[in-house]
Amino acid sequence: MAERPLGRRVPTDWNHVTDFAFSAVAPPVPRTVERTLPLPAYRAKYNQRREGACVGFSASWLMSILNRRFYDARWLWNEAKKVDEWADTNPGDDEGTSVRAAMDVLRDVGHCRILRGKTQPAAIPDGIEENRWATTVDQIRSAINAGTPVALGIDWHVNFDTPEKVGRNWWIGRGRLGRVRGGHAVCVYRASDQFDAVGIVNNWGVSTPLVLMPYEVLQRLLDHEGEAALVTDRVNGRSRPRRVARPQ
Repeated sequence: MAERPLGRRVPTDWNHVTDFAFSAVAPPVPRTVERTLPLPAYRAKYNQRREGACVGFSASWLMSILNRRFYDARWLWNEAKKVDEWADTNPGDDEGTSVRAAMDVLRDVGHCRILRGKTQPAAIPDGIEENRWATTVDQIRSAINAGTPVALGIDWHVNFDTPEKVGRNWWIGRGRLGRVRGGHAVCVYRASDQFDAVGIVNNWGVSTPLVLMPYEVLQRLLDHEGEAALVTDRVNGRSRPRRVARPQ
């Protein structure tokens, strides 16, 4: 099987993570977390195919879980390339970008909803007010427990390309991880202390299952240039999380 496309780039600095750490506003770490956030029925539509558009898709999954709307993930991918730090990334090309750049667009421009098959103009109410950055599994557990999904930018190991079914669940990250073949972005929608794992929805349609990843592996990925973005204030939210200082 041909390797599926990736596309996430590692930021050239980490000021966003240190300046706007989720730890500064995070609720207490719960003793036990067993929560699965409901996914809208968009898995077949959120398919990056052969494009390096994973950042746009993972961030759009995050917004769809929060707003229950279907978004133009390729639009977000291209807009992120306008504002990222790399001169060789441009709208219309197949280059990747960073999760940070996608969050910048969601804050400053909003997002484009797809309604009845047509992309609507970018709208601030479909974006976010603020976001923060998690650096630990416990912070991600806290976010999921509070109903907040996480857009995750990580190294993608060859092990992750072949999910393993154990009982009723599909897993990635068990056993040897193998080589890193690039950077990828996905969305975390579940945390389970029963399995010591997070649940991940990918960006390749229904051709890949919903998977679990061990907490231990997730922490390893976070420690090696991983980005974990979560929304701390929404524009369109029906219930607004705790308000914090707006990142610049």
